[in-house]
Amino acid sequence: MREFVIPHRNNFGANCIAGIASIALEHHLKKALIITDRNLQEIGVSGKIEQILYDAGLQFATYASVRPNPTKSNVYEALALYKKEHSDFIIGLGGGSANDCAKAVGILAANGGQLEDYVGLNKSRKVAPLMMLVNTTAGTASEISRAYLISDEVKQEKLIFKDLHALPYCTFNDPELMIGLPAKITAATGMDALTHALESYVCTGKYALTQKLAMAAIELVFDNLRDVIAHPSDLKLRENMIYAQSLAGMAFCNSGVGLVHAMAHQLGAVYNLPHGLCNAVLLPYVMRYNRQVCEVEYAQLARRLFAEKCKDKSTSECADLMIQEVTRLSNDVGTAVRLGDLGIKESDYQLLAEKSLADGNIHKNPIMPSLDDVIAIFKSAY
Repeated sequence: MREFVIPHRNNFGANCIAGIASIALEHHLKKALIITDRNLQEIGVSGKIEQILYDAGLQFATYASVRPNPTKSNVYEALALYKKEHSDFIIGLGGGSANDCAKAVGILAANGGQLEDYVGLNKSRKVAPLMMLVNTTAGTASEISRAYLISDEVKQEKLIFKDLHALPYCTFNDPELMIGLPAKITAATGMDALTHALESYVCTGKYALTQKLAMAAIELVFDNLRDVIAHPSDLKLRENMIYAQSLAGMAFCNSGVGLVHAMAHQLGAVYNLPHGLCNAVLLPYVMRYNRQVCEVEYAQLARRLFAEKCKDKSTSECADLMIQEVTRLSNDVGTAVRLGDLGIKESDYQLLAEKSLADGNIHKNPIMPSLDDVIAIFKSAY
């Protein structure tokens, strides 16, 4: 059986966030808890959401302390505010961090208990309060996913949840909110979307629908990511990247990902590094490792995206070309950095590799790596 899950309602386009108030009123809601980060509050993005609610006569409280890798403390602090303010719905505002935190708060608000009670698949009994997720980056696709990740600061590991009750009621992808996004974030989140699509295309959970979505996402990233970094105020390019990340999200949220994510999660948990950048750094190296069983799939993508360059080339040569083009794109947008430059210690490779093999995404990789394999990949990216 194949299961395809996305939120009930998904809104796209300039100023689509204006619809937040009408949905809240339609459901007779009174007070929102907005969950976001300090940067979005300081540059006035959260203020735009607050103004929409205020103009509609709706109340709100704002929690703006979400970290780049949301922590258990973030979740419990936001939950305490939700209860204190007697909120009855949640608005997540940001990239994956804020929206993952919002989903965790929703599950605890509805079900009680501790976060650890819900690790794994569909562990909750009650649906979260009505949740609207507003995406401010074009990469994570957290807003359309039932999955969420929260960092355990003490154990330095990521808790992974996948729960139908955490699926938001509706999502908003407004390109106007992304106009001021710094180039390095546009690049990292764009490469995050590419990683989602490429891993989805070859993972063990793939099927025809998810592969079609993934292929379309990959094409959009290659066609638009360089340009949107060069022309950050171009709404059409921003929209195209939104469509890329949404297609990639629909693909991987229903098929799974693999080794890139299993390894990147540990870099985020141990070193608090941005998830999209970690994916971008590791992606070419994992592709080279997976190539031993994914040659045909990589060649298919290369022939679709780079037909002229693939002309008269063998399957093996086309697979190599696909990996080369991913590396070239990462170089062009500035995400092809070395792990050593990010402060990763060689002495931590064993720990990072062990944690990677314990990550829930590892089993969707097209080939199951050994501990030595994972250590070798970390070394090659150093």
